[in-house]
Amino acid sequence: MNTRRYISLAAIVLMGICFGGAPAFADYPERPIQMVAGFQAGGNVDAVARILAKSTGILLGQPMVVENKPGAGGGVAATTLKSAKPDGHTLCLNMSTAYTYNPGETTYAPDDFIFIAVAGKAQEAFVSNSEAPWKEWKGMIAEAKKRSMTYASMMPIDKVFTRAIAKKEGVQFSAIPTKGGAEIITSVLGKHSDFGFSGGIHYSYAKAGQVTVIAGLGAERLADFPEVPTLKELGYEIVFENYVVITAPKGVPDPVIQKLSAAFAKAIQDPEYVTLMKDNIHWVPMYLDSAKTTAAMKKMSTDYKKMAEEQK
Repeated sequence: MNTRRYISLAAIVLMGICFGGAPAFADYPERPIQMVAGFQAGGNVDAVARILAKSTGILLGQPMVVENKPGAGGGVAATTLKSAKPDGHTLCLNMSTAYTYNPGETTYAPDDFIFIAVAGKAQEAFVSNSEAPWKEWKGMIAEAKKRSMTYASMMPIDKVFTRAIAKKEGVQFSAIPTKGGAEIITSVLGKHSDFGFSGGIHYSYAKAGQVTVIAGLGAERLADFPEVPTLKELGYEIVFENYVVITAPKGVPDPVIQKLSAAFAKAIQDPEYVTLMKDNIHWVPMYLDSAKTTAAMKKMSTDYKKMAEEQK
């Protein structure tokens, strides 16, 4: 009897431990959630963060408050997130390259984070001022063979691509650092740089005739500029896909991660978000859950590191 009694009491205690923590997860979020955005206000990432935060906050029953932490191609925001309390009340909306390519200048690694979801994909391109003497990629390369050129850069990975191109063509490109797409367009329009790396903010300027899209970086041609060849088509072994990724600091409980991932899956279907992505910034709305996002980040990290190593 004493043995049975001991076992019964132990079972009750164990159940109390197991289920005692459940209400904490069920009540999440208990207060407003901070959404750290990896790029400056006024750019595409900022626009995505604000609309997605609004929709997701409504679904979760607590507001998401966006705070911009631009710099280092999303690295400043990632560093901020790394030191946050792992309770699910501080998240980061960033571009995947902030995690998939670490050039040794940052104090974090992909394992410092939990990847919650992918919420979209940018349409990356190289653009130049429409008043430049060239109107296509090959014309720009011909000019680069006559003189060194500058380009507006916003993330470490674009330096890898331009170095690979410069090496193949025997030319010299010097990077002008920026904090995001808005600064890149300003640099190109102001003729402070010969060309720029853009994640989609170029669309309206290209349609207005102010900038020229000279190359796409993805596996397929840009939907809005089908006449523009990809870097792959131009003879370079470069294919670049850049995802909108939402992350949390390592240590956030899995039930919280799954609740967040499910909320983001619904939020990206919001008509306001779809309109922003498709019609305003011309990105691709899409969703990957936590497991698929983690796998995609791992593959891209391996591919980009290999490309960087080949340049040494």
